[in-house]
Amino acid sequence: MIRKSTLAAIVLILILCFAMPAAAETFTSQDGVFSIELPSESWKEIVDPTKWIALSDGGNVITVEHYSNGEKLPDMSVANSHYVNVYQAVFSTQNEVFIITGSVVDAANIPEIAQSIISAKVLKYDTKLAVGKEDEVKVSEFSIVPMDKTMYVTADWLNVRTGCSTDELTIGGLEGGTAVQVLGSVQRNGSDIGWYQVAYGSGTGYVSSSFLSDTPPESQKDPGSDTPAPSDPSYSGNVKTVFDEDGNAYTLYECTDGYWRDRSGTQYVEISDTEFQVYEGTKRLSVYYPDQDDDDDDDDDDGVVYAQDENGQSYTLYEGADGIWRDNSGTEYVQLSDTEFQVKDGNKHLTAY
Repeated sequence: MIRKSTLAAIVLILILCFAMPAAAETFTSQDGVFSIELPSESWKEIVDPTKWIALSDGGNVITVEHYSNGEKLPDMSVANSHYVNVYQAVFSTQNEVFIITGSVVDAANIPEIAQSIISAKVLKYDTKLAVGKEDEVKVSEFSIVPMDKTMYVTADWLNVRTGCSTDELTIGGLEGGTAVQVLGSVQRNGSDIGWYQVAYGSGTGYVSSSFLSDTPPESQKDPGSDTPAPSDPSYSGNVKTVFDEDGNAYTLYECTDGYWRDRSGTQYVEISDTEFQVYEGTKRLSVYYPDQDDDDDDDDDDGVVYAQDENGQSYTLYEGADGIWRDNSGTEYVQLSDTEFQVKDGNKHLTAY
């Protein structure tokens, strides 16, 4: 028979185990100067050239800025149309200033993000010197020149990334003709580097400035049709969707003069059934998305569907021979019905139009 004292001890241990919070995920900067306990394992470091440290779970964002004391500090961050709440904390010594900002998409996440910011620690002090001291203050070579204008996507598909490089993670994309709110132009040492910061979903992203224009396209894609024909009367009726090496999509139209043309009128020569090259140029396009095999394996695309999420964001889905649908970023979807799709092992739904 179990003694009452033993039973009470077991109950107490169980209560302590269940009451104990899950171990927090700790992020430490590469230089070992700063650490913070993140709300969950879903939080990852992202690239933001305007911040010393940027962390996100895909929607909410925590940023850290590091300045020399006496340096001009940025304006205080406030809530806007993208972030409904902002929580900000400041650490300061005689030599340096740390500004930690939590930008929240859903107000319900404020407590955990506030707790995360409170947990922040400076592990190495005075790694910067106050302005006026002997050592020169080093500032970031990247900057964003603020913009507030609407521009239009000129490519058939434009990748949106976490940072201003094709090496950065693709977080989505924009269909040709889509109106985009441009927030700023990325510069390095005072010169444009060909990237814009844009509003995307409930946050921000980065796109190549080469594929945005101030002028709306004359012929935007009709959601009720697959591919509109260009105004060129020599259009033969054949259409192909192709990709450049960065994964940007183009729609090519075959013309009766033997050339293929995109919506801008640029001419392409068909090198093979799957490869095209700009006429008198070196740029090549392929019917296969980058890193996708061009043989008859399970990744071949057998069909194309245009769909939208609940926020109206458009996606192009490609059916593989394995029965899985994929968008241009490689995300996999399961077909629930003729018009409904769901992210594989996820909750996100798309509706075909």
